Amino acid sequence: MNPPEINHQSNTPAPADHGLSALRTAGLHRYIGRTLRVSARHLPWEIAQQLHAGHAVAEGNDIPAFHQAGLRIVELDDFSWRADVTTSNLAAAQALGWDAMRRLLRLAQTYQCEALEFAIDYLVLPAVLECEVFPWP
Repeated sequence: MNPPEINHQSNTPAPADHGLSALRTAGLHRYIGRTLRVSARHLPWEIAQQLHAGHAVAEGNDIPAFHQAGLRIVELDDFSWRADVTTSNLAAAQALGWDAMRRLLRLAQTYQCEALEFAIDYLVLPAVLECEVFPWP
């Protein structure tokens, strides 16, 4: 009788007794994304307002400028967003003139992150990275 074939693409967790070697074999790293999480205050208040208002717009003819520019960003909660780190999002941030957003997307790209998240309660980045922290009302 032949041993059962192992499907390394399975989402089934590896048995606990196999430890870390089982996780490496299963290729779990492909399922774990890297996200750079930063304070929303790394965005100027004007940008934060536009993002929030753009997500609050009801369906209709009003398409927010950031969507028109091609920026794909999801509002997770009030003043909390998630953007994929893609070349199209980088280009959109540049087209909008949103240098703070572009700088953070590039930082996330440098560290091979798949996403960039903003939230009020996330920590600000170290000053050495030269990412400004903007005053909000």
